[in-house]
Amino acid sequence: MQALSCRALIAWVLLAMWVLSPAHAQQPVPAAEYAYEPVIGMPGKDVVWVPTPPAAVELMLDMAKVTSRDFVIDLGSGDGRIVLAAARRGARGFGVDLNKDLVELSNEEALRLGLSERAQFRVQDMFRTDLSPASVLTTYLLPHLNVRVRPQLLRQMKPGSRVVAYSFHMGEWQPDAVAQVNGLTVHYWVVPAAAMGTWRWQYDGVGFSRDYEMNVRQRFQFINGSASSKSSFAYLRDMKLEGDRISFTLTEEAGSALAQTHYEGRIDGDAITGTARINNRTEPTPWRARRVAGRTEIEAVK
Repeated sequence: MQALSCRALIAWVLLAMWVLSPAHAQQPVPAAEYAYEPVIGMPGKDVVWVPTPPAAVELMLDMAKVTSRDFVIDLGSGDGRIVLAAARRGARGFGVDLNKDLVELSNEEALRLGLSERAQFRVQDMFRTDLSPASVLTTYLLPHLNVRVRPQLLRQMKPGSRVVAYSFHMGEWQPDAVAQVNGLTVHYWVVPAAAMGTWRWQYDGVGFSRDYEMNVRQRFQFINGSASSKSSFAYLRDMKLEGDRISFTLTEEAGSALAQTHYEGRIDGDAITGTARINNRTEPTPWRARRVAGRTEIEAVK
């Protein structure tokens, strides 16, 4: 009997050590019976609750190319499925919703899945949420709400950040890509830099230094403009903006011939730094321009 008691004692000690070990503690906890059960179609402040279909969730994250380097914010996060799916890919982030029961449910699910260090949920108004940490923003909102949040995200998010919306568009801001899965539609945008205004630079690609001025007009990610040089006409074409990357080709007189210089650069505040290549020469040379006037918000808050 004494030997049996010792063996039983050792077994209980080993079991307790396993239960309390850090490796065991990090594992997802068993499924729990939640006191709150959301109902599809239940009313909220601005919309009724309808969950994003799983196929659409995965397509949204695929289009945004979400990785462990990303921080994802979901507006109107509901049961938390988009942020939780991003956390499974190694990303971090949070969701905001005004329904405290849905927020509690989402946080409980994050804890159950062992994802609570990467996915949190808050009772918070999306229009009062700081979006600047987001490299990826996700929404499943009606069009008028997407349009309302549009100036906020354009002002706060870094150029090159990605926005994905299930089902609904963002008004005049045309998507950079649209994709479907099982009849479900996802829209994708890249947040553009503020490229508008008057830019000036010097460049000696034609054999001697010239002063240039470029006036850029912008409507979201679409830009166009005009250029001038004191010593020659200058014509702009193929102007493109993607995130903070700008490119264009400038045609001008160079002696008795025409020179075409292709410019590429990165916008950082009121400076563009990049390279220029004349007449398809293989070796680009450094180029830098500075904005001297005309910077505004991409879209002013109404």
